[in-house]
Amino acid sequence: MKRSNEQRTAHQEHAKKLLDMGLQKADVAATLQRKYGLARATAYRDIDEADLLRETEDHTIEADPTPEITLADREPLMRMTKHLLIDAYESGNVQDYARLVREYERLARMGGLSQKF
Repeated sequence: MKRSNEQRTAHQEHAKKLLDMGLQKADVAATLQRKYGLARATAYRDIDEADLLRETEDHTIEADPTPEITLADREPLMRMTKHLLIDAYESGNVQDYARLVREYERLARMGGLSQKF
């Protein structure tokens, strides 16, 4: 079923917000695919169009496929990852849960925290 222009615009706005947060294009695509049931190619088209829209709004903005994570970013990212972990666990999404656990552990090591269970 073809999307309406309003739906496409809403998806692109969501992609713009995620790109503005510094997320990688692959992560944004996965989010759009899960949330809206989009095909992979459609998600990437929406991301590319959203990135172009962002550039017309401010030509200095460009999606960075590998943003640097600083120590200042660690705490908010750990909180966000923890919430995503809970969501993945509650929905029974084992693949996302496993990936998020690895990301959470990586963020914890970044700050020098040890993982003793």
